[in-house]
Amino acid sequence: MKLLGCVCLIAGTAIGAGMLALPITLAKFGLLISSMLMIGTWGICYFSSLLNLELNLRAGKGLPLGALGSHFSGQKSYLAGSISLLLLCYSLLCAYIYGGASTLVSIDNFPLSLAQTICVYAIGAGLVMLCSLQKVDILNRFLFLGKISITAVILVAVLWQLDFSNLPIASQTVLSFKDINLALPIVFTSFGFQVVFHTLTNYTNKDPIMLKRAFFWGSLVPAVAYILWITVVCAVIYHNNTALFEKMVFSGVEVGEILQALCHISGSSMMRHMTWAIGFFAVLTATIGVSLGLIDALKTKHVLLSNHTVAVVAAVVPALCIALLVPNAFIKALSFAGMILSFMALLLPMYLLYCANRMKKKPIYWYPILKNPFILFLIVGYGVCVIVSELLNLFAG
Repeated sequence: MKLLGCVCLIAGTAIGAGMLALPITLAKFGLLISSMLMIGTWGICYFSSLLNLELNLRAGKGLPLGALGSHFSGQKSYLAGSISLLLLCYSLLCAYIYGGASTLVSIDNFPLSLAQTICVYAIGAGLVMLCSLQKVDILNRFLFLGKISITAVILVAVLWQLDFSNLPIASQTVLSFKDINLALPIVFTSFGFQVVFHTLTNYTNKDPIMLKRAFFWGSLVPAVAYILWITVVCAVIYHNNTALFEKMVFSGVEVGEILQALCHISGSSMMRHMTWAIGFFAVLTATIGVSLGLIDALKTKHVLLSNHTVAVVAAVVPALCIALLVPNAFIKALSFAGMILSFMALLLPMYLLYCANRMKKKPIYWYPILKNPFILFLIVGYGVCVIVSELLNLFAG
């Protein structure tokens, strides 16, 4: 049961904003290129998870990235790891708070404004985080399994009716360098389970086999779910709402617009409720996973933050403020998080592994596949590409 809980937490943390952001971001790429991009990113993320688990296991206990930097390298790595982890968690939490509120506002005749809903959602998430890890784990399992079950029902119902002879398989426009720059960070962030490495290392009592299995299945489930979901969303909108699909390809849409369109296209009242539930549960489970990682990290930063309630407040309030102040914070925060994630999940761990290997003449690997130089080259190369893409997004337009 502990393995199932870990898989649910990993997949639940990953399957969040991506359910909403990926169809918006990848519509112009077509289903074939989108699927290939998702499979390639899954491979990178799985190997990077082994890299980060290797460091935690060598440290003898689960440690946040900053503490791992201090353990294997020194103060500079500690600061780099701590700052990048906090930036990532706050960026993701901001995106999830905004996305969660946006899904609620998409309900017909919803009584609150977006700003009011953001506040309500953030407070609700904070109250959940005040519970013990075991209780949050149980809640997350129910939410995740419910989300997967509902998704499966809708996929079967919709796929049964789709005309597979006329799908947006190929790219819907001439792809530019800018299109790729915008997509890479968001696709990578959609597998944003990296904030729970230290939490699950301790939760599994440093069991390397259970951790490997948990992160394999926990990362594979989102990859499959994303490919199916992108196919269904893009195909349904392509057939039933041409104007919205063109807007997705050429300009961009808000999260709520996608959910509203899917609810109206689905026809029956039951399908409308189920479609909305997928979007909301996806963001909620991701909120829980990221919040757990952030709270654990904050507790190691200062004696005041060792108090669980204080750590919860310190996690939620800054993310809430950013979500309120930044227009359309959902896509912007996810894209920025992709750059930070590539540094903290790929590049910095690679450097720390190098430092860890220098500490022993013949290092013993928990995961021997990390000896393969080709795998390590792929990890570094992908990380550099994501960082360069987001820097170009920020400073070149």
